Amino acid sequence: MKRSVQIALIFVLGIALVYAIFSNQTNDKASAEDVALQNVAGEVQTIKKGNVILNFWATYCPPCEREMPALNAAYHDLSDSVQLYAVNVEEPTRIVNQYIKNKAVDFPVLLDRTGELKDAYQITMLPTTLFIKNGDVVHTVKGEITEAEIKALTIQYLD
Repeated sequence: MKRSVQIALIFVLGIALVYAIFSNQTNDKASAEDVALQNVAGEVQTIKKGNVILNFWATYCPPCEREMPALNAAYHDLSDSVQLYAVNVEEPTRIVNQYIKNKAVDFPVLLDRTGELKDAYQITMLPTTLFIKNGDVVHTVKGEITEAEIKALTIQYLD
């Protein structure tokens, strides 16, 4: 009995180790220079190679709602050196437009209607913010982010 428990424990630990290794690998398939999504006006917008901040969010997400003012302020403060986009994940345009109007969001909002970009970047929770330099993700923040954190991480990773 003891031997079978030891073997089962080793097996479970082995699977956990393999999962941990593969879940922390970055996905090189997606790069910011290849991304073209519709914005809330229905126009296709291409994210240009350079310094980019992508924030993945949804209207039903309370931490996403709390960080919107920080993203708005950071957009205005950093727009000369960084492209900042909020990428709404898999929600109808009507709902997103109503939300950004009510919240006075005035920075670019893109629509990832099918979740393809979310999947390409392996986004597993909302909100998630990616800091991208010349097409490579250089830093990821999972969870709510503040304006001070956005500015500090921009200096650290995108300067």
